[in-house]
Amino acid sequence: MFLGPCAGLLTLLNVVSTLQLDENSPCSGLGCRKTVSMPLLDQMKGNLKADFDVSEMNQLLKVYIDQEIRSGVEIGMKNSVDNMINSRMQQVQQEAASVIDKNMSRYISDFESKMTKLKQDNEKELNEMKKVSKKYAFFATLSSSHDNLPANTVVMFDTVSLNEGDAYDGTTGKFTCPEDGLYHFSWTTVSNARKDFVSVLVANDRKIAENAVDSDSVSDGMTGTSNVIVRMRNGQKAWLAVSSSDGKQLRNSWNGSPCSMFSGFKL
Repeated sequence: MFLGPCAGLLTLLNVVSTLQLDENSPCSGLGCRKTVSMPLLDQMKGNLKADFDVSEMNQLLKVYIDQEIRSGVEIGMKNSVDNMINSRMQQVQQEAASVIDKNMSRYISDFESKMTKLKQDNEKELNEMKKVSKKYAFFATLSSSHDNLPANTVVMFDTVSLNEGDAYDGTTGKFTCPEDGLYHFSWTTVSNARKDFVSVLVANDRKIAENAVDSDSVSDGMTGTSNVIVRMRNGQKAWLAVSSSDGKQLRNSWNGSPCSMFSGFKL
């Protein structure tokens, strides 16, 4: 057994095998040979030569190396593809989140805007309904009769039996317009025989119409009634006043019931 030369041979074969493993490629040199010649030296100092067939070993090494290379390439490509996919997935997720945030912000803003407008519209309609349903009306009579009232004196109908909307004040005898619109006023006055009483409706600081009870030439009491429709604005006032000097007598009742009265309402 010659272990020394054999150990050297293995080293040499490893070097030769790594130099050329593809038999189909054109090449020259020791690495392309199917056999390797190795000079040997025996104990008798004679020169010997041994030929080793390495073709099968080359093929095995080639298959092994091909497998390793293919495995490495596959792993590398898989890792590369995984990284690309993960990177693209992160990018897509970020873009999707950004789009969702923008869309949600726009949707929320649109929804809040629509809800605000709807609330405003509802409040407006509710206010209009309140205006339509709101009633203004009053009815007042006298608690006592009046004699010899001076000209332009406000006649205070101080017994208020109806005051829907609280627009009439029995302590002043004046109606205050609560909102713009058309208003109907009616008043009736009664005086005794030979006692005239002429009244006038004043609205918007203008004399609108008079009601004359001319009983100075008759022997019985008389009555008179007038009705007017006036356009008024919010805050303007209306009242009854004595016209000229004809405020001689105004009765408050007849046979125990009110007979002189003042009323009004919004059309």
